[in-house]
Amino acid sequence: MSIIIMILLLSLLILVHEVGYFIAARAFGIKVEKFSFGLPVGPVLFKTKLGETEILVHALLLGGYVSFPDDEKVSEIPLDSEERFINKPIWQRAVAVSAGVI
Repeated sequence: MSIIIMILLLSLLILVHEVGYFIAARAFGIKVEKFSFGLPVGPVLFKTKLGETEILVHALLLGGYVSFPDDEKVSEIPLDSEERFINKPIWQRAVAVSAGVI
């Protein structure tokens, strides 16, 4: 039973971690293509679209990621767009990549 509780608590910690990245990115106007809870191996349990962001829940809940247009090989966002991570000032990028840990 304690292992199940540990896995649930770790999953909650990971979810809060990823939400930190998401909130910071959106606060600076960085487009978030995908918000994923769980590692992208195995089946997708839940998939929806919230605004312009695709929300995914994978079967293996021990991980997650936030995907920016810069991470995608094919993106509709122009390379010089203000919505791209790489086009933001260095301090905004630093806050966005640190927000999950903070």
